[in-house]
Amino acid sequence: MILKALITLIFVGAAVLKLTGKVGPDWERWGYSRRFMYATGIAELVAPALLWWPGLELVGIAGLGLVLLGAIATLIRQREGLSHIAFPTLTLLLVMVQSYRLLIA
Repeated sequence: MILKALITLIFVGAAVLKLTGKVGPDWERWGYSRRFMYATGIAELVAPALLWWPGLELVGIAGLGLVLLGAIATLIRQREGLSHIAFPTLTLLLVMVQSYRLLIA
């Protein structure tokens, strides 16, 4: 439950940054539209909500994984530093551990 709460907190924080437009300049620099940034922010709210919904946990995990893989791919493609790539990679690891716990439980 603590891991699920931590993952939720991380994604809600990331969603707030996107939905308030604070990271807009980065998204524009990477070649993405504001509309796509907002859609990603919504996905970052919906996926962790599904993580708490009995029977839809794996759908939430899949959504979280897709968002994180897209983030990591973007950061690598744009040659962002390791310090930028580390946090989403660590978060992906947390999501993978949570998915393992769901599948084994």
